[in-house]
Amino acid sequence: MTEWRKEMLRVEDWEHIADIFQDGIYITNSAGLTLRVNSAYEKMTGIAAEKVVGRYMEDIVREGILSSSITQKVISTRGEIIREQISYSGAHVTLRGIPIYENGDIALVVTIVRDITAMNSLQRELDQNRSIMEQYKSRLEELDGNKNFVAVSQEFRAAVALAQQVAKVDTTVLILGESGTGKEVLAREIHEKSHRREQAFLKTNCGAIPENLLESELFGYVSGAFTGAQKGGHVGLFEAASDGTLFLDEIGDMPLHLQVKLLRVLQERTVTRIGSTKAIPINTRIIAATNRDLVQMVRRKEFREDLYYRLNIVAVKSPPLRERKEDIPGLVDFFVKKLNKKYHFSKRLSPQLIAAFMEYDWPGNVRELENMIERLLVTSSADFITTESSRLPWTAAGTAAIPEEIAGCAEDISLREAVERLERQMLANAVKRCSTTYEIAAALQISQPSVSRKLKKYGLRMADQA
Repeated sequence: MTEWRKEMLRVEDWEHIADIFQDGIYITNSAGLTLRVNSAYEKMTGIAAEKVVGRYMEDIVREGILSSSITQKVISTRGEIIREQISYSGAHVTLRGIPIYENGDIALVVTIVRDITAMNSLQRELDQNRSIMEQYKSRLEELDGNKNFVAVSQEFRAAVALAQQVAKVDTTVLILGESGTGKEVLAREIHEKSHRREQAFLKTNCGAIPENLLESELFGYVSGAFTGAQKGGHVGLFEAASDGTLFLDEIGDMPLHLQVKLLRVLQERTVTRIGSTKAIPINTRIIAATNRDLVQMVRRKEFREDLYYRLNIVAVKSPPLRERKEDIPGLVDFFVKKLNKKYHFSKRLSPQLIAAFMEYDWPGNVRELENMIERLLVTSSADFITTESSRLPWTAAGTAAIPEEIAGCAEDISLREAVERLERQMLANAVKRCSTTYEIAAALQISQPSVSRKLKKYGLRMADQA
């Protein structure tokens, strides 16, 4: 052992010098004998110095004091090693093992341990902020000069007026309406006219997310709550939207056991993450929406009555497009401008074509109208699209085409029976084309749980061929 090495190991104030550093320091000789650790290392890893100093790394690993040794890797490879891992104390750390040479041989191995837990937390927070900013940016682009909606008809103007009125207070709102009528537009209007407008507007579709994932999406979880849970846990939407607004679309598809938890959130204004018993206070406004008849669901015990009354403090009805046809010309103009900008087109629809739109009942509502306009614009080679060139999927009289077996007996059955026959036929056709209920849901633009319920209702199975 050379004199400089002896002198270094004999310095009495080594601990004081090493303790200046916030990084952990672990030093061994070339045989893996632990010579020194500083206090930062002890705090960061939860391992006391007396458990390792004066002991060989091989024995320390064998006894389980350390799960692995970067020091041994440095000695065997004779090179610098860097890795990340979770320490016994739960900290996320980086390890950098550095060989110190003397006369061509390794004399010491110095391992520097740096706690990057806070850095990762800041990165996650930065990512969340970026996500929120992207939402705002997307929303601003979508509004196209703050034009949030088209409201000419008395029916939709009444819905907007009520939404703007309840926006002034933090009461829970239930938005009712068929699929595609613009329930999310009304929810955003409530948020943007409220004192929460500068905070986050988050949304989730309760029918589009598998049941086991919906709970963690809404309530979050702590680290180790279940197999596959990410380190550090996960912030649920109720927490993420605190001080802002959370929009729960298709609330009628929420499983009953989650309805109980949602009711508790609404009553107590706290949320408990999966795997935890700690109640976290939240200040989140809840807006729910559904295209289902919740009153009938309550009668059939498919939806909790107490939750229904808690949600239905103020109900806003979003009317179907067939009841607000005065809005169709304005909606057409809005969507044509939006799509021309998106695809770099300069296309227009003829007045006769817009008049044909006014004759159709639009069972898919505003969403169907937007999809139809996009299809016409992207498939037409002409800049001026007419009724002759558009090949509309309904008759010249403006009546939607219906299956012959339904049309032929329409005078002998009720409207409800006709709709059920059409629904069963569409499902039966989808079963033939699709291999899973998720594919059927995507094709019919309904939720997967709804598909499962309707298949059961009509006695259809995925193996059925008729």
